Amino acid sequence: MFKVKDTIIAGILAGWMGNVVKEVLTWSFYLMGWVRYTFVHIAAGFYYSKENIDAPFSLVTGVITDWTIAGTFGVILLYLLRYTGSDYAIFKGIGLGSLVYVITFGIGMALDITRATLITPLPDFLLIMSHLTIGGVSGWALEKHFGNIVSLKLQKTKTREHIVILKPYIFNGAIVPKKPKKIMSVRSQNKKK
Repeated sequence: MFKVKDTIIAGILAGWMGNVVKEVLTWSFYLMGWVRYTFVHIAAGFYYSKENIDAPFSLVTGVITDWTIAGTFGVILLYLLRYTGSDYAIFKGIGLGSLVYVITFGIGMALDITRATLITPLPDFLLIMSHLTIGGVSGWALEKHFGNIVSLKLQKTKTREHIVILKPYIFNGAIVPKKPKKIMSVRSQNKKK
């Protein structure tokens, strides 16, 4: 288990762990000629024309964008697991990965957000498999390496321990407020006369 205590950093690292596997798969498909564009190309297509997608600086921009999206994916998955529980984290990650794919490639491609397009069903299928992989690996990483951050039970236990430790100091009389004096109003003084 990693000794990371920050929620955002843990989510980013888990997303990046999943992204390493996703990129290895996608670049393998690209080098075999099964897909025309990797996720780096597609991310570069957000900013540049189709003719400039393969330019070195375009690919650098695509890498930064892709890894930023992967880190954000990991943070969202961490909060999802924290809210719903870390049981079946891998399957929940796969589900979130498929949802991101549907939103990105279903809606995003229909709205022409990127200039890179998927023409045949094979690249579409291979890229959805990559999204399922990033979800599964990120879920596994959160469950295996960042379980202490995902779980809120540890934080509640620590809070209870602090209360037990502080209890004698709180109720020893020094911190407890004194009984307030009775304040008489002007009316009550007039009635006595």
